[in-house]
Amino acid sequence: MLRNRHFLFLWFVNIATTLAIELFTITILVTIYEQTGSTLQAAGTMVMRTMPAFLLGPVAGVLVDRFPRKNLLISMDLVRLVLVGVAILFLQGDGKVPVASIYLILAGLAAADVFHRPARLSLIPSLVSHEQLVKANSYIMASNQIMVAISYTIGGWLILAIPLRQIALYVVILFAMATLTAMFIVVPKRQETKDASEKESFWKSLVSGWNYLRQHPIARPLAIMETVEHLPHGIWTGALMLAFTARALQGDASDWGYQVTGFFTGMILGSIGALFISNWLRRYPGRIIVVNAFAAGLFTLAYAGSQTVWMAVAWSFVFGPPFAIRDVAQDSLLQGTVEKGQLGRVYATQEMLRNMVFMFACIFFAWLSDFVPIRMIYVIGGVMYLFTSAYALSNKALRESKMDDFI
Repeated sequence: MLRNRHFLFLWFVNIATTLAIELFTITILVTIYEQTGSTLQAAGTMVMRTMPAFLLGPVAGVLVDRFPRKNLLISMDLVRLVLVGVAILFLQGDGKVPVASIYLILAGLAAADVFHRPARLSLIPSLVSHEQLVKANSYIMASNQIMVAISYTIGGWLILAIPLRQIALYVVILFAMATLTAMFIVVPKRQETKDASEKESFWKSLVSGWNYLRQHPIARPLAIMETVEHLPHGIWTGALMLAFTARALQGDASDWGYQVTGFFTGMILGSIGALFISNWLRRYPGRIIVVNAFAAGLFTLAYAGSQTVWMAVAWSFVFGPPFAIRDVAQDSLLQGTVEKGQLGRVYATQEMLRNMVFMFACIFFAWLSDFVPIRMIYVIGGVMYLFTSAYALSNKALRESKMDDFI
């Protein structure tokens, strides 16, 4: 598969855009938290990243399925390049971040990603064979986690060492590299014809995509599960973890960075591990999803009970591998069972639902943390994860799903 140069081009686009958006967001989050001391204002960066998916998800899904996905990658990266360029203008002066203006920039970047991410994921089954989907998603997942880990690890250091404006300039360069690389991707003609399929009116396409998701035996429970899980995902935002580190562990921003690095190290190892068990993942993706949802609940409860920074780092690391393997299984299951002409709408609708819930969870838990002990927030999250694992276990179609049944 690594000889497939068009997949490699897509892989590089994924790496460059992930590093760019995560590095920019993390440095903005840390700067706002240090500048204002407000958990809620820092959490606002994540809200701005999730709101566009809620507003634009259905529209994005239709467009991803109607237009060449390669062209969407190029145009959205150009849009993000321009937006970060505008941010550079806002960051001139005394070094303080104009919070409202940066919120708008983050919302614009996220809006572009609402189109970019489904197009990127929907291209994978067009560039690799059905048998290679698990390996392709493992490579994508591993590189994603490496880029996010790099962003968290060096983001705090960079913001102390160089001006935020200069960091934004590096982000512009990354988006430019992604745009140029996407131009070299070639989708096989037979696949382009198959993906384009029958042209419907916009409204009919929107409704048919929703009906397809609602009736699909695998995509529907996965969408429900992902949506509900984004309630407890809201406790893992940078702002709340910073608050947990400071209030429960008496640590500082560097201690928060260790935990995040531990988690993403675990995610990286899990993503790489998925390559070695790819055949098993293809045979039992449903069981893996169920088991790892249960593990997420247990590990979150264990994290809530951490008494030292290093205990929290250890639990953050343990949380990573099963979570990564589960994500690889889930993406591969969707790509292997959903029609390619519907895949963009399925991904975009799923993004809309889960980001709507995540946006609410970010605000709610940040607000709640001012009234209840921060440890209790994580206990609540752990119990929520256990409920989603019970739902997954109760759904026979998901629990017993096998990718080979849908070839």
